[in-house]
Amino acid sequence: MTSAKEPAEKPTRKKRNTVPAVASEVATAGLRAQGLRTRNAIVAVARTVLLEGGSLEFSLREVAARAGISISNLQYYFPTRLSVLRAVIEPQIEAYLVELRAAFNSGAPARETLEGLAVRSLREAKDAEATALWWHFVSFAVIDPECSRLLDEWYETLTNEVAHVIRRAYPHYTAADCLHRATLLIALADGINFQLGAGRRKRHYTRGLDAKFRAAAECILGDSLLT
Repeated sequence: MTSAKEPAEKPTRKKRNTVPAVASEVATAGLRAQGLRTRNAIVAVARTVLLEGGSLEFSLREVAARAGISISNLQYYFPTRLSVLRAVIEPQIEAYLVELRAAFNSGAPARETLEGLAVRSLREAKDAEATALWWHFVSFAVIDPECSRLLDEWYETLTNEVAHVIRRAYPHYTAADCLHRATLLIALADGINFQLGAGRRKRHYTRGLDAKFRAAAECILGDSLLT
Protein backbone atom coordinates (compact mmCIF):
# COMPACT_ATOMS: atom_id res chain seq x y z
CA MET A 1 0.00 0.00 0.00
CA THR A 2 1.17 3.56 -0.60
CA SER A 3 1.39 6.30 1.97
CA ALA A 4 -1.78 8.01 3.12
CA LYS A 5 -0.26 11.47 2.60
CA GLU A 6 -1.15 12.08 -1.02
CA PRO A 7 -4.66 13.63 -0.83
CA ALA A 8 -4.45 15.34 -4.21
CA GLU A 9 -4.57 12.07 -6.09
CA LYS A 10 -8.01 10.64 -6.85
CA PRO A 11 -9.08 7.24 -8.14
CA THR A 12 -9.87 7.39 -11.81
CA ARG A 13 -13.57 6.92 -12.59
CA LYS A 14 -13.55 5.33 -16.02
CA LYS A 15 -16.68 5.22 -18.07
CA ARG A 16 -17.89 1.74 -18.74
CA ASN A 17 -16.56 0.66 -22.14
CA THR A 18 -19.31 -1.68 -23.07
CA VAL A 19 -18.34 -4.38 -25.55
CA PRO A 20 -19.81 -3.21 -28.89
CA ALA A 21 -22.96 -5.07 -29.82
CA VAL A 22 -22.73 -7.23 -32.92
CA ALA A 23 -23.86 -5.15 -35.88
CA SER A 24 -26.69 -7.46 -36.85
CA GLU A 25 -28.14 -7.71 -33.34
CA VAL A 26 -31.49 -6.02 -33.17
CA ALA A 27 -31.59 -3.04 -30.82
CA THR A 28 -34.25 -3.48 -28.16
CA ALA A 29 -35.47 0.07 -28.62
CA GLY A 30 -36.21 -0.55 -32.29
CA LEU A 31 -38.37 -3.63 -31.88
CA ARG A 32 -42.11 -3.65 -32.33
CA ALA A 33 -44.21 -4.94 -29.45
CA GLN A 34 -44.37 -8.48 -30.83
CA GLY A 35 -40.65 -8.49 -31.53
CA LEU A 36 -39.92 -7.28 -28.03
CA ARG A 37 -42.09 -10.04 -26.57
CA THR A 38 -40.22 -12.59 -28.68
CA ARG A 39 -36.86 -11.22 -27.58
CA ASN A 40 -37.84 -11.30 -23.91
CA ALA A 41 -39.16 -14.85 -24.30
CA ILE A 42 -35.84 -15.92 -25.83
CA VAL A 43 -33.91 -14.37 -22.94
CA ALA A 44 -36.14 -16.16 -20.41
CA VAL A 45 -35.60 -19.50 -22.18
CA ALA A 46 -31.86 -18.88 -22.43
CA ARG A 47 -31.73 -18.15 -18.72
CA THR A 48 -33.42 -21.49 -17.99
CA VAL A 49 -31.06 -23.35 -20.34
CA LEU A 50 -28.03 -21.79 -18.64
CA LEU A 51 -29.30 -22.61 -15.15
CA GLU A 52 -30.22 -26.18 -16.01
CA GLY A 53 -27.36 -27.18 -18.30
CA GLY A 54 -24.55 -24.70 -17.77
CA SER A 55 -22.06 -23.94 -20.52
CA LEU A 56 -22.19 -27.50 -21.93
CA GLU A 57 -25.81 -27.19 -23.10
CA PHE A 58 -25.91 -23.45 -23.71
CA SER A 59 -25.99 -23.15 -27.50
CA LEU A 60 -28.03 -21.34 -30.10
CA ARG A 61 -29.48 -24.66 -31.24
CA GLU A 62 -30.64 -25.59 -27.71
CA VAL A 63 -32.08 -22.14 -26.99
CA ALA A 64 -33.92 -22.09 -30.31
CA ALA A 65 -35.32 -25.58 -29.76
CA ARG A 66 -36.54 -24.73 -26.27
CA ALA A 67 -38.05 -21.46 -27.50
CA GLY A 68 -39.83 -23.23 -30.35
CA ILE A 69 -38.26 -21.09 -33.08
CA SER A 70 -35.74 -21.66 -35.86
CA ILE A 71 -32.07 -20.85 -35.40
CA SER A 72 -32.33 -18.22 -38.15
CA ASN A 73 -35.17 -16.55 -36.26
CA LEU A 74 -33.15 -16.64 -33.06
CA GLN A 75 -30.17 -15.10 -34.85
CA TYR A 76 -32.34 -12.22 -36.01
CA TYR A 77 -32.36 -11.16 -32.34
CA PHE A 78 -29.09 -12.69 -31.15
CA PRO A 79 -26.53 -13.56 -33.84
CA THR A 80 -24.12 -15.36 -31.51
CA ARG A 81 -24.11 -17.40 -28.34
CA LEU A 82 -22.28 -14.57 -26.60
CA SER A 83 -24.99 -12.07 -27.48
CA VAL A 84 -27.63 -14.34 -25.90
CA LEU A 85 -25.45 -14.90 -22.83
CA ARG A 86 -24.89 -11.20 -22.48
CA ALA A 87 -28.64 -10.52 -22.65
CA VAL A 88 -29.11 -12.95 -19.75
CA ILE A 89 -26.28 -11.71 -17.52
CA GLU A 90 -25.93 -8.01 -18.25
CA PRO A 91 -29.18 -6.89 -16.54
CA GLN A 92 -27.87 -8.23 -13.22
CA ILE A 93 -24.60 -6.38 -13.60
CA GLU A 94 -26.32 -3.20 -14.70
CA ALA A 95 -28.77 -3.37 -11.79
CA TYR A 96 -25.86 -3.57 -9.35
CA LEU A 97 -24.03 -0.65 -10.96
CA VAL A 98 -27.21 1.43 -11.16
CA GLU A 99 -27.88 0.84 -7.46
CA LEU A 100 -24.29 1.75 -6.62
CA ARG A 101 -24.43 4.99 -8.59
CA ALA A 102 -27.85 5.86 -7.18
CA ALA A 103 -26.52 5.40 -3.65
CA PHE A 104 -23.50 7.51 -4.51
CA ASN A 105 -25.63 10.31 -5.97
CA SER A 106 -28.21 10.20 -3.18
CA GLY A 107 -26.13 12.36 -0.89
CA ALA A 108 -26.09 9.65 1.79
CA PRO A 109 -22.90 9.40 3.87
CA ALA A 110 -20.27 7.42 1.97
CA ARG A 111 -19.74 5.00 4.86
CA GLU A 112 -23.47 4.30 4.89
CA THR A 113 -23.25 3.56 1.16
CA LEU A 114 -20.41 1.10 1.75
CA GLU A 115 -22.41 -0.63 4.48
CA GLY A 116 -25.32 -0.93 2.05
CA LEU A 117 -23.04 -2.57 -0.49
CA ALA A 118 -21.97 -5.13 2.10
CA VAL A 119 -25.60 -5.91 2.92
CA ARG A 120 -26.43 -6.31 -0.77
CA SER A 121 -23.45 -8.62 -1.29
CA LEU A 122 -24.70 -10.87 1.50
CA ARG A 123 -28.21 -10.88 0.08
CA GLU A 124 -27.03 -11.82 -3.39
CA ALA A 125 -24.73 -14.53 -2.02
CA LYS A 126 -27.82 -16.28 -0.67
CA ASP A 127 -29.67 -16.07 -4.00
CA ALA A 128 -28.92 -19.49 -5.50
CA GLU A 129 -30.21 -18.60 -8.97
CA ALA A 130 -28.32 -15.32 -9.24
CA THR A 131 -25.06 -16.85 -8.06
CA ALA A 132 -25.44 -19.83 -10.41
CA LEU A 133 -25.93 -17.50 -13.39
CA TRP A 134 -22.87 -15.49 -12.42
CA TRP A 135 -20.58 -18.48 -12.01
CA HIS A 136 -21.81 -19.97 -15.29
CA PHE A 137 -20.82 -16.72 -16.96
CA VAL A 138 -17.41 -16.80 -15.28
CA SER A 139 -16.92 -20.33 -16.62
CA PHE A 140 -17.49 -18.96 -20.14
CA ALA A 141 -14.91 -16.24 -19.52
CA VAL A 142 -12.26 -18.91 -18.94
CA ILE A 143 -12.59 -20.22 -22.50
CA ASP A 144 -14.16 -17.39 -24.48
CA PRO A 145 -12.03 -14.25 -25.17
CA GLU A 146 -15.10 -12.03 -25.65
CA CYS A 147 -16.64 -13.14 -22.36
CA SER A 148 -13.28 -12.64 -20.69
CA ARG A 149 -13.07 -9.10 -22.04
CA LEU A 150 -16.62 -8.31 -20.94
CA LEU A 151 -15.96 -9.70 -17.46
CA ASP A 152 -12.78 -7.64 -17.19
CA GLU A 153 -14.62 -4.46 -18.20
CA TRP A 154 -17.36 -5.05 -15.63
CA TYR A 155 -14.81 -5.63 -12.86
CA GLU A 156 -12.86 -2.54 -13.88
CA THR A 157 -16.01 -0.42 -13.78
CA LEU A 158 -17.13 -1.84 -10.44
CA THR A 159 -13.67 -1.45 -8.89
CA ASN A 160 -13.43 2.19 -9.92
CA GLU A 161 -16.95 2.96 -8.69
CA VAL A 162 -16.34 1.35 -5.30
CA ALA A 163 -12.94 3.06 -5.03
CA HIS A 164 -14.63 6.40 -5.62
CA VAL A 165 -17.07 5.78 -2.77
CA ILE A 166 -14.17 4.74 -0.51
CA ARG A 167 -12.38 7.98 -1.33
CA ARG A 168 -15.45 9.93 -0.25
CA ALA A 169 -15.54 8.06 3.04
CA TYR A 170 -11.77 8.21 3.61
CA PRO A 171 -10.49 11.32 1.82
CA HIS A 172 -6.98 10.91 3.27
CA TYR A 173 -6.48 7.64 1.34
CA THR A 174 -4.56 7.77 -1.93
CA ALA A 175 -5.97 6.59 -5.24
CA ALA A 176 -3.92 3.40 -4.96
CA ASP A 177 -5.19 2.79 -1.40
CA CYS A 178 -8.80 3.15 -2.55
CA LEU A 179 -8.37 0.88 -5.56
CA HIS A 180 -6.59 -1.76 -3.44
CA ARG A 181 -9.38 -1.71 -0.88
CA ALA A 182 -12.05 -1.82 -3.57
CA THR A 183 -10.35 -4.85 -5.11
CA LEU A 184 -10.19 -6.62 -1.74
CA LEU A 185 -13.83 -5.84 -0.93
CA ILE A 186 -14.97 -7.22 -4.29
CA ALA A 187 -12.83 -10.33 -3.78
CA LEU A 188 -14.39 -10.79 -0.34
CA ALA A 189 -17.88 -10.50 -1.84
CA ASP A 190 -16.98 -12.99 -4.60
CA GLY A 191 -15.70 -15.42 -2.00
CA ILE A 192 -18.81 -15.27 0.17
CA ASN A 193 -20.88 -15.62 -2.99
CA PHE A 194 -19.07 -18.84 -3.84
CA GLN A 195 -19.31 -20.20 -0.29
CA LEU A 196 -23.00 -19.50 0.28
CA GLY A 197 -24.49 -19.36 -3.21
CA ALA A 198 -25.43 -21.74 -5.99
CA GLY A 199 -27.57 -23.88 -3.69
CA ARG A 200 -24.70 -25.16 -1.55
CA ARG A 201 -25.76 -27.02 1.56
CA LYS A 202 -25.48 -24.73 4.53
CA ARG A 203 -23.06 -25.70 7.28
CA HIS A 204 -23.49 -24.99 10.97
CA TYR A 205 -20.39 -22.79 10.96
CA THR A 206 -22.04 -20.30 8.60
CA ARG A 207 -24.31 -19.12 11.40
CA GLY A 208 -23.36 -15.60 12.38
CA LEU A 209 -21.25 -15.24 9.24
CA ASP A 210 -23.04 -12.06 8.18
CA ALA A 211 -21.63 -10.10 11.09
CA LYS A 212 -18.14 -11.49 10.48
CA PHE A 213 -18.40 -10.54 6.81
CA ARG A 214 -19.23 -6.95 7.70
CA ALA A 215 -16.42 -6.89 10.26
CA ALA A 216 -13.97 -8.14 7.64
CA ALA A 217 -15.14 -5.42 5.25
CA GLU A 218 -14.63 -2.79 7.96
CA CYS A 219 -11.13 -4.17 8.57
CA ILE A 220 -10.31 -3.82 4.87
CA LEU A 221 -11.54 -0.25 4.92
CA GLY A 222 -9.74 0.68 8.16
CA ASP A 223 -6.53 2.61 8.60
CA SER A 224 -4.78 -0.53 9.81
CA LEU A 225 -4.06 -1.52 6.20
CA LEU A 226 -2.05 1.64 5.58
CA THR A 227 1.70 1.17 5.34
